[in-house]
Amino acid sequence: MTTRSIIWLLAATVAMQSLDSYGGVLPFMTAADLGQLSEEEERVWGSGREFDEMLRKNGSLYQDESVERYVQSVADRLFPEFVDHIHIRLIRSPQLNAFALPNGSIYLNLGMLARMENEAQLAALIGHEGTHFIYRHGFQSQQGVKNASAFALGVAMLGIPIFGDLLAMSSVYGFSREKESEADNVGYQRMVRADYDPRESVKVFEHLMAEVKVLDIKEPFFFSSHPRLQERVDNYRKLIDKGGVNGETRQEIFLEKTRKVRLDNLENEISMNRFKSVLLELEDEKRRADYAPEAQYYLGEAYRQRGNEGDDKLAEQFYGKAITDAPQFVSSYRALGLLCLKRGDYQCATQNFEKYLMLAADAKDVVYVRQYYEMAIKGVTKQ
Repeated sequence: MTTRSIIWLLAATVAMQSLDSYGGVLPFMTAADLGQLSEEEERVWGSGREFDEMLRKNGSLYQDESVERYVQSVADRLFPEFVDHIHIRLIRSPQLNAFALPNGSIYLNLGMLARMENEAQLAALIGHEGTHFIYRHGFQSQQGVKNASAFALGVAMLGIPIFGDLLAMSSVYGFSREKESEADNVGYQRMVRADYDPRESVKVFEHLMAEVKVLDIKEPFFFSSHPRLQERVDNYRKLIDKGGVNGETRQEIFLEKTRKVRLDNLENEISMNRFKSVLLELEDEKRRADYAPEAQYYLGEAYRQRGNEGDDKLAEQFYGKAITDAPQFVSSYRALGLLCLKRGDYQCATQNFEKYLMLAADAKDVVYVRQYYEMAIKGVTKQ
């Protein structure tokens, strides 16, 4: 699939303006409607399938069968008449975003899934994105040739990489106010029908707002003509204020099923020096309790990366907690060893490097850690 085709497809997904005069394009009511696509819409779907395949082949997807089955089960619960036609996939990106393609593929960034607190919040996002599909918002918008051309020009001028920032731009931002409101309203009703607690819906966008504020994220170039995050939050609050509805959050099963996802996302965050996101998530002791004990290591790494006065002590504190609570998680020993070596505590460094080398004899960085260990031994000898 060519770069031009990808840009065209994504222009259909995140087109900058609505075409409200698209007459004749009605929502899909049942799966039977999917067999009655026009030739033009078939081409759009074909491009979507090519895009799906490209993402699969280039390693952008997070692949874990158990997690994939779980998130797919939520979509099937929300859209039972479209089982096997809406497909949920995860992208490795730690950014809090998601988007839907016109062919029924819904992509969630790993960071978005990892930040959620329960299944009801996941249902809110999938309900929203699934509505973009069944209401054919992508296909409607792609019919605006001027919009698609402007989008492609903007991509070229800003140099946005196809598999980088562009994929992180969610269809939460991408359609007109009318279409986004429609996705809010219909997705909300899908939550109610599926017996999820709809009061959780607003929290998805509150997570986004907190992330934008902490990281000082600037609005994407096509964002200004679409609903602000605050407008999204306000819309869901209005729906919630109508009241009278309860439902399930399914928090325990969500935390169980996403345990590894959340740790893997923390690893991604730290590898990309996104310590602000990790601090936002893990400094809250209550929120940290939802994570496996290994998460304390990543909090220590976030303090180390930030490097403010007193952060080394905080890093050491959380490395130590990770060692106590998850003694087989070897990264904590290496990190604490390096911190001790840095401040000249060679005894501490020696002990932690020894433990790491014993537990991680086949690790890729063993050669380097052994060199640090030898430096620590020399330091002990000189003392």
